[in-house]
Amino acid sequence: MLKVGISALKKIKKSTFIAIILLFIPILIVSPFFIPHHEEFVSNGGIQSVQELGINGSVHFTYVNYGVTRNYAEKIKIFMSGYSDLQFTPLEDYTYEEYRDYEEVSKQFQYETVTNAVASAGSMSNVSTATALNAEMNKILEQSQMYSGDSYGLMIAIGLIEEWQQTDFSHGGKYKIAGTGSLLSDQSVGSIGSIRNKLLTAEENGVDIFFIPKDSEFYEDKTWSNQYEALQVVNEEDLTVRVVPVGNLNEALSVLNSLY
Repeated sequence: MLKVGISALKKIKKSTFIAIILLFIPILIVSPFFIPHHEEFVSNGGIQSVQELGINGSVHFTYVNYGVTRNYAEKIKIFMSGYSDLQFTPLEDYTYEEYRDYEEVSKQFQYETVTNAVASAGSMSNVSTATALNAEMNKILEQSQMYSGDSYGLMIAIGLIEEWQQTDFSHGGKYKIAGTGSLLSDQSVGSIGSIRNKLLTAEENGVDIFFIPKDSEFYEDKTWSNQYEALQVVNEEDLTVRVVPVGNLNEALSVLNSLY
């Protein structure tokens, strides 16, 4: 009886050991995918009518899909999402820490560009009361919470001018107009990020006229310029969209007023 008991005990120990091994095999296989590994990703996004921000205008702004992966599992998930023209850039640990603070900075930039856009459009449209301007600014900020950054400032100003001056730069939908660029307090158009993906997004969505910042004169290294990069993308990808660099709001309005 004792020998049988020991044999049975050995069998139990063996089966338990095998069960533990089988339990840990999937963990061992999966665990490397959750080791911290940070990469920035960006891909083509879409275009959005300024009407989605409560502005009665015909123009559009572009957005891209971007973010940071924390490990390989997240990278695989993003890779399998089907994003167009998806690009990954590895981040050093210190860069990742800085990136985590970007959201707060981005909200500040967003607030400033919306404030500048509303004030600029108001000054050109005889809408100058603080109550009206503040109400418009708060409405736009409320309805654009799903977006980050300041690259829609120029198009917000143009859309508000359409609304307040009761004009339609698209001429009843004849032209699909979009663009990107922040708007500064002096009505100049500021440089933005991801110009390549925004241009490709405009092309994919059938945009006729696409405004970009005219900024090549501000960079010693022209490759940092939105204007320079845009020209490269247009040539490399053989884009059909009409890309129009503008230095300020008035330049964009001159182009739009010349359409017929």
